Amino acid sequence: MRSIMKTGLAALALIPVAVTAHEVRGTHTGTVTALTTYPSSGNFHGAVDIGAGGQCNYWGAETGVVGSVYWNVTIRTTGIVCYGSGSGNQNEAKHVWQSGWTFRQWHFIKTGNSYDRTCDRCQVGNIGGTGNASGPHSHLQQDKLGTNDTSWYQGYTTQGESVSRSETLGYLD
Repeated sequence: MRSIMKTGLAALALIPVAVTAHEVRGTHTGTVTALTTYPSSGNFHGAVDIGAGGQCNYWGAETGVVGSVYWNVTIRTTGIVCYGSGSGNQNEAKHVWQSGWTFRQWHFIKTGNSYDRTCDRCQVGNIGGTGNASGPHSHLQQDKLGTNDTSWYQGYTTQGESVSRSETLGYLD
């Protein structure tokens, strides 16, 4: 009886996680160009990059998280930047979870849609390459206190995979 009770309680403990998990989908049609790899800089990447096949200023970099969440949008570069504007100069949309983890999306080009708001899969700009970027792409990252969390996309997407806006890239708890 006791083991049945433990199993039952353990199953109940999993329910809130499933209810509060947020799905992350592709921000645009493209190819996953980087995951936990070390780019030419030699630094740990720890994020999902979706390349745009060289298409810069293409319509519609959508937020990756499914579900109504608040996005804080920071614009550091206002021109059409396709191949980098220097480290720290990336445009960013971010959501900070109650747990302290922050989900970030970088490198889009500013448009009239680049403003703070609560939305479900809203457009935040056009595909671009602001910041430390070698070409137009979306960078999706979850971090806390300087540590990148890669578990949210492990087993859901692979480098070189073609993705669309409806493709599941992973889940955030």
